[in-house]
Amino acid sequence: ACCREGKQLSRSRVGDPRAVPHEPARDGLPRLSVGHLSGSDWKTLFSSDRIWHAALEGDRSRWVDGPITDASVLIALTRRGGLLLTERSAAMRHHAGQVALPGGRIEPTDRDGVEAAFREAHEEIGLEGRRLCPLGSLPSYLTGSGYRVQPVVALVKEELDLHRDLQPDPNEVASIFEVPLSFIFDPSNHRRHYWHAPEGLRPFYSMPWICDRSDAMRFSDTEALTRVCQHSLSREFFIWGATAAMLRNFYHLLYAHRDLFPIEA
Repeated sequence: ACCREGKQLSRSRVGDPRAVPHEPARDGLPRLSVGHLSGSDWKTLFSSDRIWHAALEGDRSRWVDGPITDASVLIALTRRGGLLLTERSAAMRHHAGQVALPGGRIEPTDRDGVEAAFREAHEEIGLEGRRLCPLGSLPSYLTGSGYRVQPVVALVKEELDLHRDLQPDPNEVASIFEVPLSFIFDPSNHRRHYWHAPEGLRPFYSMPWICDRSDAMRFSDTEALTRVCQHSLSREFFIWGATAAMLRNFYHLLYAHRDLFPIEA
């Protein structure tokens, strides 16, 4: 582990983010439980005008020039108390094998970021828009590659069997999995890394989630998970970068409203 004062910093480009020194990012913040939040509570939360601050607004530094492309991603909240993430295909040209939220650029034919996020989720993982109830959006996040990403949050209306009800596009998605909100909203699972980039000090977050055979219902490819668990007791999904930062921002939204809703610390 490292700290800002310790100057123990990675001095190479982020190839393997696991190798970049990190520190705990709990920062004295409590674990939040949202098990009792109703759909109307979620909608009220996202329509609140209370001022709160995002943990990280982007990883594109002031030294990086170039055009900005608008994009959106979907944070789909399940009835089981989780959210959907994907493992990108190893064949992808960019960010191969990384954990990501379903999403992509906003096309001219999309009315807004919500429609783009729903369309991309249908194309990538087969999640139909009719299954979703939009709640609102988190602050946009500017990536180092020049995408201004709007995180759209929606509730999945019905119970979802990831293996039966979803169909990942094999060209883009290797697997779909569901991370418990109890994991995301527990800051003891958050880590802050410090990358000493050529243009200066750059932070990023990670939230490594470990699943095992008991989590099979949270995994789209149960056969693959079983094969992995035959050789080890568990498998790690390394949530990091923009995805982790947007989820950290989601935590801060809830934390800022913890006195208004049945959010248990």
